[in-house]
Amino acid sequence: MSHLFSSRLAAIAVFVMSMMVSGNLVQAQAGETATVALTSSKQGWVKTDLSVRAGDRFLVAGTGTLNIGLPAPLEPRHLIWVRVGPDGNIAQLIFNEQIIEATTTGDVYVSALWPANVVLGTPTGGLNAAFDMIPETKWDFSVELALVSKATPLEGAYKQAMQNAKSQKTLPGGFQPLWYLGASNVFNKLNSSTRRGVHVRTADDAGIIKTPLNMDLTRDTQIDFSWLYRALPARADETTTPHHDYMSLAVEFDNGQDITWFWSATLPPETIFRCPLPGWDKVETHIAVQSGQDGLGAWHSHTRNIYDDYEKAVGGEMPGKIVGVWVIGNAVFGRRQADAEFADVTIKNAQVTKDIFTD
Repeated sequence: MSHLFSSRLAAIAVFVMSMMVSGNLVQAQAGETATVALTSSKQGWVKTDLSVRAGDRFLVAGTGTLNIGLPAPLEPRHLIWVRVGPDGNIAQLIFNEQIIEATTTGDVYVSALWPANVVLGTPTGGLNAAFDMIPETKWDFSVELALVSKATPLEGAYKQAMQNAKSQKTLPGGFQPLWYLGASNVFNKLNSSTRRGVHVRTADDAGIIKTPLNMDLTRDTQIDFSWLYRALPARADETTTPHHDYMSLAVEFDNGQDITWFWSATLPPETIFRCPLPGWDKVETHIAVQSGQDGLGAWHSHTRNIYDDYEKAVGGEMPGKIVGVWVIGNAVFGRRQADAEFADVTIKNAQVTKDIFTD
């Protein structure tokens, strides 16, 4: 082989390699893709054929729906969870097509869980006794996974995931999704020239975000807040599961209970009721503060004595501390537009004052 011919071959090889790195000639190698069928609520966690290292980015694309009698079926983003390794922290899909960056090294696991707050026992995906007791539901979901470099064999899903990433909202500082409910694209940081808080907007999803707090609950502990509601999602009385769509502020106590204040579509102000949803009916109490359509589109300010509200709404032995502040947004049942802003939230007693939204 002549020196000139060898040089040309070398040049061609360099050109092809550069195209493979920079363009659409990148091909998946063995072990870089996986497909999993999720067919039953009793399936639990399924180990895929995809292995990743910490720092790797991988695509998760779910297809399929689950009809449970709502105005629209549930999609993969409502049900599918992902973790890396058998003991990695779990994350719910925010979008049906999503790129995830691995924080640990290991095999990728996926699961479809519903209702997640009932069956999840630990932040690493441990399933509790309720998982064994729930009736089996058959479903037909498929999950495709692929390592991401500068291109991916799942080109259409990859492009959609990139578009989805551009629409992902930013949480207020210090807030994270509740681990047993997972993430959603419901909440966006509100930081105007006059108010700091959160904008809640959805028509087909649900979520709760939390910021931790360590504050004694005393008789003079109160919460001050302002809210502006534009659209109420509930179609009727929020005390029943089919209509339990709402947006609210809540405080969590050290005994596991929480109280949530909200603007109701129909219930008279000061109506108190336990949450109708499984699992939540043991820990959550709702208090309607405003009601109906009058006043929508304007800011309203409120002060609530937290000790008095707990004593009246929950009763029994009083908790000692407030351990978290939540923002809740839900429109998954009725699939109607939900839109509200919460701002200028302060919790205080004689000893301390805490501003909840600080950036």
